Amino acid sequence: MKRYEVGQTAKEVKVDPYADFQGSKLELVLIKFFRSVAAHIKEVLIGVGVILLIILAIVTYVQYQESQFEKGTIALEALDKKFRLNPAIDLKEKIQAFEEVSSQYSSKKLELRLAKILSDLYARNGEFQKAADKLEWAGKKIDEPTEVKAYYFYLAGNLREREGNLAAAETNYSTAANLLTNTREANGFLAWSLYQTGRLQAKNGKKPEAIQSLKKVLEQDIKTPASDYNTVKQYATFLLVQLNQKG
Repeated sequence: MKRYEVGQTAKEVKVDPYADFQGSKLELVLIKFFRSVAAHIKEVLIGVGVILLIILAIVTYVQYQESQFEKGTIALEALDKKFRLNPAIDLKEKIQAFEEVSSQYSSKKLELRLAKILSDLYARNGEFQKAADKLEWAGKKIDEPTEVKAYYFYLAGNLREREGNLAAAETNYSTAANLLTNTREANGFLAWSLYQTGRLQAKNGKKPEAIQSLKKVLEQDIKTPASDYNTVKQYATFLLVQLNQKG
């Protein structure tokens, strides 16, 4: 509140309108708050309206995504049943049918599910680049579990190798190995990822890096090694001997 004192010149003096207030501090805070809201009611209403619109948009989007996933899942189950009852259906027809489902429904969860299905079909059809693209996309979108994310990159590495793209294959195997580095429960999988990384590094002319990756295979601490881990240790040892003999 402003007050002006009379004198030779007008002087503005600020007066606290709550100076004589005798209630509690909480009451004073509430009074000041509601008076401030009343003074800026237009801005407050606009802000509340914007927040409500954002919340409504988020809820609508989530509901839409769930609806798309449910409808897409029903479509996938129908296709699966159709193809099981008619195993002679042409592979290209199957690919086209699943691609249509992918384009018809907008759902991240559905796309992740379709990525593996389409990747398998593309690979069977000899389209290794498209198959790898699907798995790499899915691997980037998956956050957890880490083992599944790594598995997609590992499979993509295999497909890139079959495609003849050894540089991309090495990158995918290396990505899988890096993802599994701190995952104790997947040491066997890590060993295979390291071996494949080292093998591709050797093919790509990266001998020092290959030796380092292969040595890591032998360093894996697995108390009760499974037979597949013993196998990959043998492969890594044999390749290390070959690399060392080449000088």
